Amino acid sequence: MNIRPGELAKRSNLQAIAFGLRSVTVDADALLRPAFAKKAERFLRLPPYRIHAKWEEGTLRFGPSIAVYALPGKSSAFGAQTQLFKEMALLAKKQGIDLFVLTPGHLQYEQRQSFGYRYHSKQRKWRMEVCPWPDFVWRRTVYRPLRLQNLMDVDEKLLGQTSVVGTLPRDQSEKWILHVLLSQFPSMFPFLLPTLLVQTPHDLVNAVRQLGDVYLKPVRGTQGQQIVRIASLASGYVVQRAQGRLVHNAQGEILATDYDLQSRFGRLAVTSPFIAQRTVDMMRTIYDEPFDMRYLIQASIENGGNPICTGIVARVAQSEAITTNLHTGAVPFRLSELQDRIPPRLLPFFQQAVERGKQAALSAFSAVSTQHKELAELGVDIAFDRNGRVFVLEVNPCPGRQMFRRIDPQIRRLSLQRILEYAVFSTGFLRSVKGADPR
Repeated sequence: MNIRPGELAKRSNLQAIAFGLRSVTVDADALLRPAFAKKAERFLRLPPYRIHAKWEEGTLRFGPSIAVYALPGKSSAFGAQTQLFKEMALLAKKQGIDLFVLTPGHLQYEQRQSFGYRYHSKQRKWRMEVCPWPDFVWRRTVYRPLRLQNLMDVDEKLLGQTSVVGTLPRDQSEKWILHVLLSQFPSMFPFLLPTLLVQTPHDLVNAVRQLGDVYLKPVRGTQGQQIVRIASLASGYVVQRAQGRLVHNAQGEILATDYDLQSRFGRLAVTSPFIAQRTVDMMRTIYDEPFDMRYLIQASIENGGNPICTGIVARVAQSEAITTNLHTGAVPFRLSELQDRIPPRLLPFFQQAVERGKQAALSAFSAVSTQHKELAELGVDIAFDRNGRVFVLEVNPCPGRQMFRRIDPQIRRLSLQRILEYAVFSTGFLRSVKGADPR
């Protein structure tokens, strides 16, 4: 029970109890009646276990309430993220934090409430319930199904106006926008690759001519999808692409003229924009495998809300692979495992590059957080070239946990813990008047 009549009645200045956007006016006489406390708990949509609370000028405010914003799954509650959300829900309950999963279209602003899925450990089930309006939102979806786009637009606007949102808004998450933002910070200059915006086939020809060898990436792409490598040769252009976990035509498709290249990518004018990023001649293992690094950077209350590197994982691809993304066949490695595969002559360069990569990733987080001060985390993909130079390949506003689950479950758990801690910190519940129920 969250509302304890005997305890609260002692507060002579108590005027209201609140949770989310709902509040109940109270007086000492009402608080002495257990029936009133039960009714207030139902009205406020409090969870069935004790959570944090704080005093705000005569109001006892419970919280924080965290909404994990995600798409519903097909074969399971939330697809591949179901287990992740379950782990987070159990962690949250132990720490006196209300957490539920919010799917598109389930906000009810006029009623100051939402419909969300809470995890019930005894039944081992997710159950849709009436939930509070969230204090903190952790967005876990990048993909926007056409049928849900309007609902997601409305949700994003409402949540951005009323809640602390720890994830970059969609309109700030595109690759080109992030590149332009990072380009404004001198600390990022050494780590940025020449990059051009491509909106038409003509733009593409100009970009390849100017940069020579590029990766073409959709500005809203994820999981290595639609990435193509295009290089300019004396005889024309060579185009390589990955399809799933297989390399499609490893030697590449030869296009002889500018017209052939424009025709091959004629739909660029009618789809979303792309970026052309100069190719990095990546450092390789003793088995000739290219690799890059994912740095998970998070805001941390241990560091006063400043960024900290929670984990580093290497992604090692096949020798002829076009990308180093797990969804296109790369394999995650611990740093120590990767170090054993680095050619001895490159080992000193590799070790220095790992540290420089961390500084680049931390600087990227600091730069992005100037535009979104509530930022909770970023995944920063870093490549090392054969000389040990460090380059930012991509900034991921919604980093996954799959690779950490494979190589180090403790880092994965720590990353969830830091999200919860930051939610408590950023919503002002760090110094609460009561903690979690130890049950």
